[in-house]
Order: sequence, then C-alpha cells, then structure tokens
Amino acid sequence: MEVDRFKRYEEDFLNSMKIISRGMRQLDAAAGNIDVVISSSVEIEGELSEAEGYLRAMDVEFRSISSNDKKYAQQKLTEYRDEYKETLQKYQSSKFNAEAQALKGGPNARTKLLNSNQRLDQSTLLLEQSRQALANTEKVGNTILTDLESQKETLMSASTKVKETRSFTAEAKQVLRSMGNRAVMHKICVVFTIIVLLIVIIVIIYFG
Repeated sequence: MEVDRFKRYEEDFLNSMKIISRGMRQLDAAAGNIDVVISSSVEIEGELSEAEGYLRAMDVEFRSISSNDKKYAQQKLTEYRDEYKETLQKYQSSKFNAEAQALKGGPNARTKLLNSNQRLDQSTLLLEQSRQALANTEKVGNTILTDLESQKETLMSASTKVKETRSFTAEAKQVLRSMGNRAVMHKICVVFTIIVLLIVIIVIIYFG
C-alpha cells in the first residue's frame, strides 16, 4: 500500500517537473516582456512548491515501505531530489536574467515586477502553509490506515485461532462422547456378568 502511494506521489512530482520545464522555456523566451516574466514565474514557483511537497510525501512513504521495495524507492527519491535541486538553480538563474532584461523597460516595468514579486512571495507562503497542513493531515491519515491494517491482521489472526479452538473443542467433545459410550458399554457388560454369576450361583445352590 505504501508503494502505491509512493508511486502516486512520484507521478505527481514528474507532472509538476514537466510543467516547470515548459514554464522555463517560456521564461527564457520572454525577451524582456514583463507580463510573460511574471506569469511564467508565478506558474513555475507554484509548481516548484508542489514538487517539493511531493518529494516530502515520497520521503514519508519511503520510511514505511517494506525492504523488498525500499531500494527502488531510495534510488528514485535520491534521483528526484537532485533533479529538483538542479531545476531550482536553473530557474533562479533564468529568472534573474529575465527580470534584468525586463527592467530595461523603464520604471513602470520595475514597479510592476516588484509588486508581482511581493504577491508571489505571499502566495508562495500561503501555498506552503496549506501544503504543510495537507501533508500533516495525510500523514495522520496514513498512520490511522496503518493502525487499522495492523488491527485487521490481529483480528484475522484471532479469528483463525477461534476457528482452531472450535475445531479442537469439537474433536474433544467427540472423544469424550466416545469415552462415555465405552463407559456405558462397560457398565452394561459388568451388570450382565453379575446377573449371569448370580443365576449360576442360584442354580448351583438350588440343585446342589
């Protein structure tokens, strides 16, 4: 189950990285257009935050994955962390160059860019807080699911033991019933023998 969740986060991460790559191409091709720089930056930073969240979620799932799948997950997680770090560095460099070129457009471009960056910082902060809250909620949910699975296994084990106990009880009842029948037959034989002996004694006394 943890592996399935890991792969789901992996797919989400890869989708975010594709969107980031597309935004980076747009940013590099902005050619001083402040609106393109702003819109591309907003999209990229939003996806970077999402990608980072998926990395953290994969890390949480990695810790609870069984040993059989742990090697694959560790390899992928290391690979994606390096990819994210490299992409972040490329974005920061591209953004710096794109903004420097856009600022040549005059004071209006500078003001527009500053206002945009302020709103972007606020949006990124809110997104990070929301993502962290969601991650905590999902972590709690995963813990509950794990506990429920453990309880399910315990109940199934207990059910199996109950069935075994019932089977043993039925066998014991059958053995006791058989022993009881043999005891009754033994008593009947003893009584029959006593009656025969009494008859023999009476006959001997009568004819003796």
